[in-house]
Amino acid sequence: MLDRLRRRKLKTPLERGFYGGEEEHRFDLDLIWYRDWLFVGHDCEVAKSGDYMTVQIGEYPILIVRDRDGSLHAFHNSCRHRGSRICSAEHGNSARLVCPYHQWTYQLDGRLFAARDMGASFDRAQYGLKPVHCTSVGGYIWVCVAKVAPDFEPIRKHIEPYFLPHHMQDTKVAFESTIIERANWKLVWENNRECYHCAANHPELCRTYPEDPAVTGVDAGNDNPRIAAKWARWESLGLPSKFHISASGQYRTARMPLINSR
Repeated sequence: MLDRLRRRKLKTPLERGFYGGEEEHRFDLDLIWYRDWLFVGHDCEVAKSGDYMTVQIGEYPILIVRDRDGSLHAFHNSCRHRGSRICSAEHGNSARLVCPYHQWTYQLDGRLFAARDMGASFDRAQYGLKPVHCTSVGGYIWVCVAKVAPDFEPIRKHIEPYFLPHHMQDTKVAFESTIIERANWKLVWENNRECYHCAANHPELCRTYPEDPAVTGVDAGNDNPRIAAKWARWESLGLPSKFHISASGQYRTARMPLINSR
């Protein structure tokens, strides 16, 4: 697979197999989705003690919960006894986490609280929920299912100034809609990274969002005078706005203006 990637022509799409092959899909999961930090929700969705939410990352069901001290935790949503899924609802609140199969009961910080008939030698401390890396920045929750997660602090330093002015942790969810795109994620991603198709396909978007190829490029519109003027004004007011890209190219930030707004 590495040889195929090295042989590819940089100005053309990947070979067909990279979009639909089963082996390629497993590599995608193992090398990308199971290794990096993923945004999964907002602090306001688990604002109170006992609030939880569940997400699915590939083959891994994940549980995110707020404990009694206000700390945020993420766990594999699987009981340590027989592997039953502990929380099946997308959102909920519970004083403790109880497995519906054999009622093993866990504290909100993942420690095993009760497991009946396990014998005197049973050590509850060894059977807490399996943790998942979890952090929050500017009201946004991120998790990573890798055994060793990449250092999140460079990302935090990069994006937090852009998030904080909006006080997302103090908001509420007024409406929620789930869209399942029945398409290969690489094709969706490639489509997202260019606006060459926007004029014909997204006229509503083009009324407010700049139809400038540079906006989705590596400079994000630095040479666009309308965008540059907006950034300069917002930065003068103390609102981080200008385009920044990490040295690795893995993440970037910019505050994109509505072009017909003041």
